[in-house]
Amino acid sequence: MRSFKDQLEKDFDSTFFNMNEFAELHNIDGKEVPVVVDNDTLLALNLGKNADSDGIFEDAKLFFILKKYLDSEPVIGQIIDFDGESYPIGNILEDFGGYTIILRGNES
Repeated sequence: MRSFKDQLEKDFDSTFFNMNEFAELHNIDGKEVPVVVDNDTLLALNLGKNADSDGIFEDAKLFFILKKYLDSEPVIGQIIDFDGESYPIGNILEDFGGYTIILRGNES
């Protein structure tokens, strides 16, 4: 019999990261992998687009990715290539066999 945590991780992988449900293919560090982009959460957290004092806009992205799709454990400040654009990692949360990663970047 599976534990609740085992079942939750299985459901998370098979449902949340299902390409017919929530996940979309994105290029992460040169590999096409299923991720779930959630910029609505960024807006709710007020992390999406904020003008700094110089009028430069910061363009953040929030996405969920399973650990198995990354070659190593991500760290804050690490540069990730997301769909051909380089972004530093601003924050990471680990849960259910995956990561929630917030990328930071500038727009002029």
